[in-house]
Amino acid sequence: MLILPFLLIGQVGTPIANDIGTQALSNRQLKAVFLGNKSLWDNNKTVTVVLTSSNSQNFEATAQWALGTDAFEYQKHWLSLVFQGRSGAPVLLDSETEVVEYISAHPGAIGMLYSLPPPPELEIDVK
Repeated sequence: MLILPFLLIGQVGTPIANDIGTQALSNRQLKAVFLGNKSLWDNNKTVTVVLTSSNSQNFEATAQWALGTDAFEYQKHWLSLVFQGRSGAPVLLDSETEVVEYISAHPGAIGMLYSLPPPPELEIDVK
C-alpha cells in the first residue's frame, strides 16, 4: 500500500499544458481530460496526458482526484480505454521535471504538478 503525505491526499495538483487552444478549463473539463474522455483540443491538437510513473505519489493523487480510486484502478481504467481504442495511453515519466520538459516540447500535452511550481508559459487556470 502506498502511503501519501497528508499534503497530497484529496488535493488537486496544478495543471500545466502546451498549446491546447485555451488558457482556462473548468474542473469538469479538466477531470474529463484526465479520465481519457477527450481526444482532441478545440484547436485540433491531440490530447496527450502526461503523468509521473504509476508507482509515484503524484499518480496516486491524480487517481484519487480524477477517479476517486487508487493508482491500480486508475491504471486499469486507462488500459481499458486504450485497448478499446477510445484513447491513447498517457505518457508516464519518472519525475515532475521530466513532465514539465515533455509538455514544453509537445503541443497538446497536459499534466499535473504537485510539488514543482508551474512554468508561467504552461499554466492553465481552473474555473
